[in-house]
Amino acid sequence: MSMNIQEQFNKMALGEKIIIPSGILMLIASFLKWYSVDISFLGEDLGSVSRSGWQSPGAIWSILAVLIGVIMAALVAAVRFGNVKLPELPQGVTWGRLMLGLGAAAALFVIIKFLNHSGDISFGFFLGFIAAAGLVAGGFLTFQEEQQGGGAAAM
Repeated sequence: MSMNIQEQFNKMALGEKIIIPSGILMLIASFLKWYSVDISFLGEDLGSVSRSGWQSPGAIWSILAVLIGVIMAALVAAVRFGNVKLPELPQGVTWGRLMLGLGAAAALFVIIKFLNHSGDISFGFFLGFIAAAGLVAGGFLTFQEEQQGGGAAAM
């Protein structure tokens, strides 16, 4: 008899437990407002304009970060819930290192988007940043657990 999802989640390594919700949060945050501007003229409110993580400015950076987050979460979920065996990687590359590198790349892309345009930031951007930080933390913990012979070694 197979374990239910809650039991399988509880048996996961801490890094993996962080990666899955961080990837999901990154995807959800991508559809929220990342930038918002209120427009007024001579004291008259003319409305507002908002942009999601899928839109400019610097859309490519947030899109890449979102895709990385989804891929990381999907890899962990496939291995832990779908009984998928990941392929062997080239010499010197491990799944823990790959997760750390992907998490760092996602965070770097969110930072580049921020540097591209740092004005008028809205709550979706902050959630995206938190999700990217979670991907880095989860990737680091997965790498660390792998080095100690635990969690990610089974990936």
